[in-house]
Amino acid sequence: MSISIPRLYECRVNHTRISPKKHAFNYRVFMLAIELGSFPHVAFLSKNRFNLFSIDDRDHICTDPKKSIRTNLTAWLADKGTKIPDDARITLLTFPRVLGYSFNPVSFYYIHSKCGEPITAIAEVTNTYREMKLFPLGKPATDGRFDHHIAKEFYVSPFSDPNDAFHFRIGQPSDEWVVHIDNHTDGKPSLLSSVRGNARTLTALRLAWYALKYPLLTLKIIFGIHWHALLLFLKRIPHFSKSTPIREAVLPAGSTTPASSTDH
Repeated sequence: MSISIPRLYECRVNHTRISPKKHAFNYRVFMLAIELGSFPHVAFLSKNRFNLFSIDDRDHICTDPKKSIRTNLTAWLADKGTKIPDDARITLLTFPRVLGYSFNPVSFYYIHSKCGEPITAIAEVTNTYREMKLFPLGKPATDGRFDHHIAKEFYVSPFSDPNDAFHFRIGQPSDEWVVHIDNHTDGKPSLLSSVRGNARTLTALRLAWYALKYPLLTLKIIFGIHWHALLLFLKRIPHFSKSTPIREAVLPAGSTTPASSTDH
């Protein structure tokens, strides 16, 4: 299985809360697909320096700020018992910084062998406190997709119990890309989230156009999070404090044990 990168993915994001009260919204964004260790030379896009759009190592797994994302990620995986080949291809799908401002509610790492066979994937979730947790998604099915239940044990939102669980259903980033991340409370789905994207060629012209089509992308995301938090508050949705004690989440039978985290 092979993917062509670098790319842009023009995406529609949907959130549907089904309990304790209904609340739904969707919005359009774009994300970058970049192979770590092979950064594209495209106008308006830089690595670790200011530009219209940029990717910065500090916005992702940062166990050692002097090292690259790839080095930190492979070391983290090895520490969790997963050693990947030195020549493995690692693709990061993420929101870029816009004029130096960054907020990535979720990013994804896809790891393939040199010949393109999927090995594993990791979801990187960040909350509005800039705390981060990595969720390893295990091994793919024969079609390359990932289907994984895992304990959250992480404060993502004041309207989401940190003791809930995630159900990840993650497709490969080909011409189309589909991701489902469902929040489960007491073993039942309570919040359904999805990302559906279509691949676009990464060019300077397209980046310039997307700067107009999706103005201040990352500010739009953080504003939307706070706006809908206000609406949930007005709907009297139960909320959880940052100090909520972590206990064992309820997972479906046969699901994965809790994941380790990395915060910064």
